[in-house]
Amino acid sequence: MQILKFKLSVPQGVRLQQATGSLLHGVLMEHIDKDYATALHEQRLRPYSQYLAYNKEENVWDWQLAVLNEQAQQELLAPAWALPNKFLLKHNNVEVEIVDRKLLPAITYDELAGKHFLNDSKLRYIDLQFVTSCSFKRDGGYVIFPQPELLISGLLRKWNIFADSNKLQERNLVASLCSEIYVADYRMQMQSFPIEGIRIPAFRGTYRLGLRNNMMANKVLTMLFDYAQYSGIGIKTALGMGGIRTSFLQSWKA
Repeated sequence: MQILKFKLSVPQGVRLQQATGSLLHGVLMEHIDKDYATALHEQRLRPYSQYLAYNKEENVWDWQLAVLNEQAQQELLAPAWALPNKFLLKHNNVEVEIVDRKLLPAITYDELAGKHFLNDSKLRYIDLQFVTSCSFKRDGGYVIFPQPELLISGLLRKWNIFADSNKLQERNLVASLCSEIYVADYRMQMQSFPIEGIRIPAFRGTYRLGLRNNMMANKVLTMLFDYAQYSGIGIKTALGMGGIRTSFLQSWKA
C-alpha cells in the first residue's frame, strides 16, 4: 500500500469541487497502460482510491491517490508521478497545475497489522473525518449515514480481497466487532456527489466511534480504520467519494 499526494492550483477565479475527483480519475486513466485500465474497469472493487479536497490553509487542492496492492502500485503510481506539471480538465476546459507532489513511504499489510497488534496503548475513540462525500448501497437504495455494520463490512471485504496475508475471515466477525464499538459523537450533513449527471445522495462530516474493553477487537478495529485512509469508505471511492482521515484518541477531546 502506498499514497501519492499532489497539491493542485487552478487559475484565479476558478473553483473546483470535490466531484472534480472523477475528472482527475479520467486524467489518470489516460496515462496508464490501456490493458490495465480495461482490467480495472471490469473489477467491481478496484485496488485504489483517490479523492480531491480543498486545502484552505494553503489555498490549493489536495489530490490523493492510494493503492492497495503491489500491481496497482506498479501500474498506477509511476504514471501518476510522471503526470505533466500542467494538464487540462477537458470536461470544463480548466488548466490545472501540480505545484507539489509527494510519495509517502509504502507499507505492507503485515506492517500495518503489526503497527496495531503490537501497540499496547489503551485507545478509547476512533475519529473519522469524511473529507469527501460518502454513501453506501444496500437493497437497491442508498444509505446516507455511516452505520457501524456498513463501515466494518466494507473495510473487511476490501482487506480480505487485496491483502496478501493476515486475512480476517472469522465467522460472524462483523457482528462481533460491531458489538465492541458505539457511536460516541457525530457532526454530519448531507452533501450529494454528482457523477455523470447523477447526484448521489451522500453525507460528509466527522464521526466518532467509542471502543469498549475488548483489547483484541480494538486492535482489529483500529487497524481497519487506519486502512480506510488507503481504501476509502463506501461506494465509488475510485471516483473521489469516501475520502477518509482517521485519528485515534486515548481520551475524549472536543
